Amino acid sequence: MIVKKEFTHLHFSECVKTIPFIIFLILLCTDCSFAQQETFPFRKDSALRITSPERLTLEEVFANINAYHPKLVGAQLGIDNAQAQVKRAYGTLDPRLDAEVTAKRETEKFKQQTAEAQVTVPLYWGQKIFAGWKRNLGFFDQDYTTPLSGEASAGIAVPLWRNIMIDKNRSQILKAEVQPGIAEKELIQTRNELFRKASEKYWDWVGAYKKFEINNRVLQLSLVRAEGINEQIRYGERPLIDSVENYQEIQRRLGSLIKARRTYEKMTISFQLFLWGKDGTPTDIPDNVIPPDFPNVAVLPIEQYKQDRIGALTRRPEIALNRAERKLADISRDFANEQWKPDITLKFAPFSERLNESLTNRLDYKIGVDFSMPLLFRDAGGQLAEAEIKQQATDIKLLLMQRDVQAEVDDAASELLANFEQYQVARNERIAAERLEEAERELFTRGESDIFRVNFRERFTAQAAEKEVDALTDYFEAIARYRWAAALF
Repeated sequence: MIVKKEFTHLHFSECVKTIPFIIFLILLCTDCSFAQQETFPFRKDSALRITSPERLTLEEVFANINAYHPKLVGAQLGIDNAQAQVKRAYGTLDPRLDAEVTAKRETEKFKQQTAEAQVTVPLYWGQKIFAGWKRNLGFFDQDYTTPLSGEASAGIAVPLWRNIMIDKNRSQILKAEVQPGIAEKELIQTRNELFRKASEKYWDWVGAYKKFEINNRVLQLSLVRAEGINEQIRYGERPLIDSVENYQEIQRRLGSLIKARRTYEKMTISFQLFLWGKDGTPTDIPDNVIPPDFPNVAVLPIEQYKQDRIGALTRRPEIALNRAERKLADISRDFANEQWKPDITLKFAPFSERLNESLTNRLDYKIGVDFSMPLLFRDAGGQLAEAEIKQQATDIKLLLMQRDVQAEVDDAASELLANFEQYQVARNERIAAERLEEAERELFTRGESDIFRVNFRERFTAQAAEKEVDALTDYFEAIARYRWAAALF
């Protein structure tokens, strides 16, 4: 209360004389607080004072994502897994060795002994080749009993009706061979999504830095003007209230700069989530790296739009994935159709009980036909119905997907054109604001204007410049969405 009382008795002119000193103290404290806050790794106060900054381009961001992003590393593992599925499917054609040795002991002697070994080689087109040796002793059935030296045989099993066009092994192999293509398209889909999202965050990062620069520029204008105003007040060339007006504007612009810095820090933290190191660890943007300037702006040619709209139907990975699903359904349908046929297999196997005797002297062989057929075919009918339903569902999904893809290209192109027009309007507004600001500053120099109007013009120019930055950010983000929609990454 005593301090307040004493202050109320101070003369107004004495208070005004202390204002420049107060401003100096506030700015000094502000700079000190910034210096202390720079100990935090995410603070970006020094970004405006870098003498030789390095620029991070969008192409470098894409290269980093493509090489090190965990999602793409995981998608590559999906391709490796699909290749493993192919290898596993071809494993159904691996030669198989079966062997058995048995003996029956009764009344203190061995009555029966059996030794048998056979190698079976399944062929891709459904046939099976087999070769083996067996020795059976002590059986009453003489046809089952072999000589002591055993019996060698070789043969082939050939399907005569079912499993000629396709069988279970070929079905598994054909489906497995589709999987690497699916995995590759899923990787492309993941990459496209990452590139689109990273592009949007990148341009947010660029735009936030440009706004940071704009707010810093207008703050520096007020600080430089403060020195001149205070000098003129000392010599009685300006009213004392101008110092208060300029001080208020400095605080307003300082608050805007802090807000812009916070936005830049937020965009930096959000954007660098897409950056990774070689060892798979997250990477932060170094302090000496700042965003580049916005590239040149150009309108989308209608010829390119037409080509991109048509090409998107073949380039979009979602379309390719749908076609792969249809191919899997076709394989299932072909296999289901094969199950309607009776399973008839011809077997022919020459054998010899005399291993030292040439087969040209005598040919012993076994020949037979296996026949198998379900009576109701309910399993075959169910498989066929499921495959046909899958085909129809895939076709319907493709129609909807093609419509969605073209609509996404149209929407992205519409957004791109609108943002281009908004940029032109914002640029013209910024140019007009700069001209008015310059004219107002000249009037102020000649004493025909006041500090309030100059501050207003500068503030309006800064707002127009920020609107232009927003328009540029929206424009380049629209380009990213257009490239994603047309699969141009």
